[in-house]
Amino acid sequence: MRLYPDLYSRRFAWMFADLLMVAWIYLCVQAGLWVNNLVLQLDALAQGVISAGKTFDSWILSFDQGIPNGVPYLSDFLHRTAEALKTHSGDPLISAGLAGSHGIHLLALILAIIVTSIPLLFALLIFVPRRVRLIYDMQGVHVTLRRALARPELTPQMLEILAGRAIYTLPYQRLLAYSRNPAEDWYLRRFEPLARAELERHGLTVERYFGVRPALEA
Repeated sequence: MRLYPDLYSRRFAWMFADLLMVAWIYLCVQAGLWVNNLVLQLDALAQGVISAGKTFDSWILSFDQGIPNGVPYLSDFLHRTAEALKTHSGDPLISAGLAGSHGIHLLALILAIIVTSIPLLFALLIFVPRRVRLIYDMQGVHVTLRRALARPELTPQMLEILAGRAIYTLPYQRLLAYSRNPAEDWYLRRFEPLARAELERHGLTVERYFGVRPALEA
């Protein structure tokens, strides 16, 4: 499969376009990662809430473990106080912090996908159809010509077919870039300039398929 035209100007132009597309994809991905990391900085707040809840739980546990046993009235009172404190432990803080952390990570992912995908899809919708059309046009013309020119006697007919396509499908102003008088060339069966116009529209050259053509008389 041919990926780039024969004409050097168009070949380098499409190579440059491909490189720009790769660079754009890279920039879009980097922008998404930057947004993701920026939003994830908010996770420090959720982690702070979780840490506060764990610290509160550790204080209650230390208080409970530090209560002396065997002291009449005092030990029972302090144990009851520790049990009462456990009903107001840091577990709600930990749960809230975990929920907040999950929400922050989800938000970071969604925003990163949006920032990456919107400009990327916009560029791909413009670039990819044109790139695919170029490849399929070149491939279609290439296969058609190769099959036809496998029989040398069809060479004049193929030049005529290509010239006819140029006459009927190309803007007249573009034909004038290849022929001073397209109608006269067609009438005198000078098909090579018109065939060249048709082939170069698809990025291909006459010389690739028909060899070096003799110079036409002015």
